[in-house]
Amino acid sequence: MLFATVGFAYNMWENQPSGEIMYASDIVAPYTQFYPTLVLSLAIAATVLITYMEKDSYSFIFAGMGFAVLAPDIYKYIFLNGRADLALLGCALWAVLFVIWAFIWKDHTMSETTLSEKIMTSLKATFISYPIYLFTAIIAVFGESPRGIDAGALSGIANSIPDIIMFILVTIWLYFLVNIIIVSLMFVAHDLILHLLNYRRVVSKKGIIYEKIPSASAIAAAATRPRVNHYAGLMSEMDLFSKNIGEVDRIKAASTIGRFKSEYQTLAAKYNGDDKTDAEKMIKNIEIEFMKKY
Repeated sequence: MLFATVGFAYNMWENQPSGEIMYASDIVAPYTQFYPTLVLSLAIAATVLITYMEKDSYSFIFAGMGFAVLAPDIYKYIFLNGRADLALLGCALWAVLFVIWAFIWKDHTMSETTLSEKIMTSLKATFISYPIYLFTAIIAVFGESPRGIDAGALSGIANSIPDIIMFILVTIWLYFLVNIIIVSLMFVAHDLILHLLNYRRVVSKKGIIYEKIPSASAIAAAATRPRVNHYAGLMSEMDLFSKNIGEVDRIKAASTIGRFKSEYQTLAAKYNGDDKTDAEKMIKNIEIEFMKKY
C-alpha cells in the first residue's frame, strides 16, 4: 500500500491533457512537483528505517515490493497502450530504486553512526539511485501514451533539449534535497521515540534488538541487593570436615566426600560464579588430604 500510494500521488499531480494529445511534459510533471517527491521520500525513509531496524532479514523483501509504485498505471500501460514490456521494465526499475537504498544502508546498521555520517550515506544512495529515478520518467513518457520510439519521437527529443535539461536540474534538486531531509528527520524521530519510551538499540552477534533501559532506581536496587553465596553451607561443612578428617574412619570419610561431590554438582548446575570455583577447589583439597591419610 505504501508504494502504491506513491504511484497514486504521481498520478494526482499529473497534468491532464487538454485534447487527445498527451504531451510528455504533462506526463512527467509530477517529477518536478514537491508533494509527489515528498510521498516518494517517505516511502524511501520507510525502507531505510526497516533496513536500520532489521538489517537484511526483511529489508530487501520490503524494498523489492517497490514495483507496486506502478500498480495504479498497469491497466493504462498494458490494456490501453499495449506496452506490457514497458510495464515490466517500469516495475523492475522502481523495485531496483528502493533496493539500492536498502543495499547501501545495510552495511551501516551494525554500527552506531553520527547524524553527519547518516547524511553522507543518504547522499550516496541518492546519487546512485537518481539515474534509475530518471529512467522511470522516460518509461512513463512512452508507457502512459501510445507514442512509440521512432524518427518523429527522436526529432521531438532533439527539439526539446533545453526543456529536458531544465527537467533534469529540477528533479535533481527535488530528489536530492527532499530525500536527504526526510531520511535525516526519520532518524531524528526514531531516536526521539526511543528516548521517550526509554528504549535503546543494541547491536549484537544475533542481530539488532531493542531493549528497555533499566531505571536508576532498579540499578540502585540491584547494586544494594545482598550477594547470596549458595555454596556457603556446603563450604562450611567441608571446612569443618577437613579439620577433623583424621578422626573419621576411612569408609565414613569416603562416604562423606561422595556426598559433598553430589551436593556440589547439584549447586553447580544452578549457580555460577567465584563461589563455585572456591567450592570445587575445596573438594579437590579434601580428596588430596584423604588420599594422604588413608
